[in-house]
Amino acid sequence: MLTPYVEADGHPGMVELGTRSLALYDDLITRLSAEARAPIEYSRTGILEVALDDDSADRLLNAKPGLDDAGVLSEWLDGDALRGFEPSVTPAALGGLFTADQGLVGVESLLAALVHQARLSGAVFEFPVEVTSIEEHTDHAVVRAGVQTYTAEAVVLASGSWSRRVRIAGVPSLPMRPVRGQLLHLHWCEGDQPGHIVWGSHCYAVPWSDGSLLVGATVEDVGFDEGATVSGVSALTSSVIELLPHASGARMEAVRVGLRPALPDGLPAIGPFAESPRVIAATGHYRSGVLLAPVTAEIVRSYLLEGVRDPAFAYTSPDRPITVPTRPPDA
Repeated sequence: MLTPYVEADGHPGMVELGTRSLALYDDLITRLSAEARAPIEYSRTGILEVALDDDSADRLLNAKPGLDDAGVLSEWLDGDALRGFEPSVTPAALGGLFTADQGLVGVESLLAALVHQARLSGAVFEFPVEVTSIEEHTDHAVVRAGVQTYTAEAVVLASGSWSRRVRIAGVPSLPMRPVRGQLLHLHWCEGDQPGHIVWGSHCYAVPWSDGSLLVGATVEDVGFDEGATVSGVSALTSSVIELLPHASGARMEAVRVGLRPALPDGLPAIGPFAESPRVIAATGHYRSGVLLAPVTAEIVRSYLLEGVRDPAFAYTSPDRPITVPTRPPDA
């Protein structure tokens, strides 16, 4: 999902990064599709946040003035208007907030195109390789991976949930933790499939052009356990049926599980380490990795090739004091 106004959870830095990154997507997809000569599923269908109770309705109505002030096109739909706009939503819904300038991208097709273009540009992928340490010297950095050693002018740390395992000489480890997310891959069979991303109180549903529906996602602090659970699947199925009643007739295709890299303050780590400036962090994006990929790449590229220190470093620097928020990042 490319939904900066939902995923940011009100943090101004995340809103700014998300909107910058979303603005890069149109040109990125056009260029990659042409160069890879393969389609990438990408659509700005918009997102419909549905209120199933009074608290949710109040929250969404209170959020609309902020969107209006930011110039973001949104529309509040009451019960009848909501059902006319998106018939798949439960009749029990009190209303919904539709934000048009958001969308989705097919991650598998996007990654395939990025890998293809990277190889054409000279990138070499080596796997399975686990980097264990990075040491900076006067004019280069040394990366160690088992018995192998690599030398480079600069190194980008983009190891996601495993970033904490990479030791950087003279630099404290990032307090990264993996947060498990279970998702359901369903095939819609009964009634009209949703025409937009639908976001409820306990789950979201993303419709794809092939008739499938992705339903997510759990938020579980269980370490590096990537197993699917009965309780996780049960919670998602009951939540999506409450939101989209016809989902009860959908066919279960698969359960997907991923580990999101989260820092305690919910913000990513993007930028050079003060004590090791040849090592640049690009990690800790939690649930917004795909959304923030273009802007992260642009920020890192500008720093590496042009020496530009992006204003976002003020809150994404890996050296910032990372404090624990009043509640864990769960949006």
